[in-house]
Amino acid sequence: MARKGFVFLALISALIAAGSAFLYLNGLNKKNALELRALVVAKSEIAARSVLTTEQLTLKEVPVKGYPQGGISSVQGLVGSVALVNLKSGDPVLSSMVERSNTGGEQSKGTNTGSSTALTIPEGKRAVAIPIGLVSGVGYAVKPGDHVDVLVTLDLKDPAGTRTITSLAAQDILVLSVGESIGGDKSKLDAKSYTLALSVPQAMAVTLGSEKGSLRLLLRNPANSEQLTASPLDQSVFLSPDYHNIYK
Repeated sequence: MARKGFVFLALISALIAAGSAFLYLNGLNKKNALELRALVVAKSEIAARSVLTTEQLTLKEVPVKGYPQGGISSVQGLVGSVALVNLKSGDPVLSSMVERSNTGGEQSKGTNTGSSTALTIPEGKRAVAIPIGLVSGVGYAVKPGDHVDVLVTLDLKDPAGTRTITSLAAQDILVLSVGESIGGDKSKLDAKSYTLALSVPQAMAVTLGSEKGSLRLLLRNPANSEQLTASPLDQSVFLSPDYHNIYK
């Protein structure tokens, strides 16, 4: 009887040990399954070619097992980078979606890619700042990321005298930035200049118009990519009997 009692106690101890081991291992699995890691996501909509700011980004805890390849866990590590694609609120910001300017030691190695502003310039374009006022800037309604046309009005002298013409100098132009912040406050902009992404010939025409005449911006609908072929106009256009049929 005593021997049977010892066997029974041994079985009970083995069952208890096995149960404890099972609970311990199960707890480890649950812990691993619930292990989280910070992931940077867009806090609001971000347009392609925008320079990322702290206000546009936030952190979201996601399971380690589902962490996306190229995910970034630090907001500060992205500030100043340029978004290469449009991002919606809640979208993860992956390393393949941004372009970062090299800083620190990399500059000394000759591998600097330039400032974040330079990275926003489309290939084949140049950033050109032009003076713009309240009227010529569509009442300051133009914002970075918008597309505009540029009209140039200037006086031309010929043997018949001086005539004033208006010409369409550039079309469907990306606006890179508007004005400068006052005292570092980005909510208060001194909108006296607009920076446009122009080709070199466009930059030459717009600069000539700015130096010798005046400029006016035409704000475009984002869905409108129409390119017009329009001849320069002078004041004689208003004397044409077909004016209302042609210009409507």
